[in-house]
Amino acid sequence: MDRGLALAALLVGAVALAGCGGETKQAAQVTTAEVTTYPVETVEVQRDQPRHCKGLSKAKQAAQRRRLERDLQRLRVVIKTIKRQAEYGNPAVNKALDQFERDITEEALPIHQRARYIDLAAAIVAPRCYWCFEVLESNRPIAGGGKLACG
Repeated sequence: MDRGLALAALLVGAVALAGCGGETKQAAQVTTAEVTTYPVETVEVQRDQPRHCKGLSKAKQAAQRRRLERDLQRLRVVIKTIKRQAEYGNPAVNKALDQFERDITEEALPIHQRARYIDLAAAIVAPRCYWCFEVLESNRPIAGGGKLACG
């Protein structure tokens, strides 16, 4: 009885596999003339924008450092309003993080110094706010393996 059942199962499997992989006449008649292709659109990199790899004047660098230090201090204060781990932070943390992000995008400081300030901000928010840390990581001016005009 078991042999008969096994033989029937094998026969059903063979019939099912025989129907796989075949194509109909309609599918076989498709030619490359019917396929429409579209050109690839890429984002143009604006190469004529000035890059401030070494930063701007000493006065502008000092002003940006003061703003970033103030923003880091504000982050240290408001992150304490989150008692445990929070996925999205809270309005106070988000506001302070937004201000930090606006201030870090200025190119008064050299690129590696701006990246270091992002490291400091990430160390402040990472233990309490997951998405805050992800925002900082995604907006880094230099990323792992990234190639910049500044070198």
